[in-house]
Amino acid sequence: MNTAPSNRTEPGGSDGRARALARLALLCLAGAVAAVVAGAGQILILLLGLGGLGLAGAGIWWALAHRGLPRLFGALLAIAAPVGVLVLYAVSGLWLYAVAALGAWAAALACARSALRRRRRPHGMRSRSVRPPNRPVLIMNPRSGGGKVAQHGLVERAEALGARVILLDLDTGAEGDGDAAGPGGAGPAALARQALAEGADLLGVAGGDGTQALVAEVAAAHGVPFMVLAAGTRNHFAMDL
Repeated sequence: MNTAPSNRTEPGGSDGRARALARLALLCLAGAVAAVVAGAGQILILLLGLGGLGLAGAGIWWALAHRGLPRLFGALLAIAAPVGVLVLYAVSGLWLYAVAALGAWAAALACARSALRRRRRPHGMRSRSVRPPNRPVLIMNPRSGGGKVAQHGLVERAEALGARVILLDLDTGAEGDGDAAGPGGAGPAALARQALAEGADLLGVAGGDGTQALVAEVAAAHGVPFMVLAAGTRNHFAMDL
């Protein structure tokens, strides 16, 4: 089964609302900066206020773009910096400006968060249901990923589930993953086409990006289900799926 996210959006849909929220977030941020500037009677207070907003922005970026401890640190910074500005202005007798700046900053943060959520929300998946395969065929490259096929016992596990396994010949072809050959010197694409001619109703592959791409092309051309066992080194192709 092949599924892929649909990027099509309707005018005025989620993308339009996300852009509107992003613009509103920028306006609120500008309001927060304006409140800080308006309330600054001294250049030092102005610089500290703007510095606090800058630190809060950096904290938000860390919280959104990272995980684990960096995300926690970013969240704490995003909270502590505006609170520090509020305390600074309160001590200086500028409560009104402090509350206005903090309110505008909170509104900007809320709008930005909503915009990101709407923009990242998938607009549906195209998919189709298929019956369990009766004659699945898996093409495996034992050399890929430093020998992951043997390390994880993929041949035995696949055959136990009823799949036919074709191992690429390590002694034929070039060193590259996509150039490895199977029995008789046939490459992955030729083996996949031969398997389909013999009645295979699912093509699978355990190998690196080269082997995966070649078998995937054959499966797509013949409209049969395709599966990947990520047995390569970096598995860029598998991650893109």
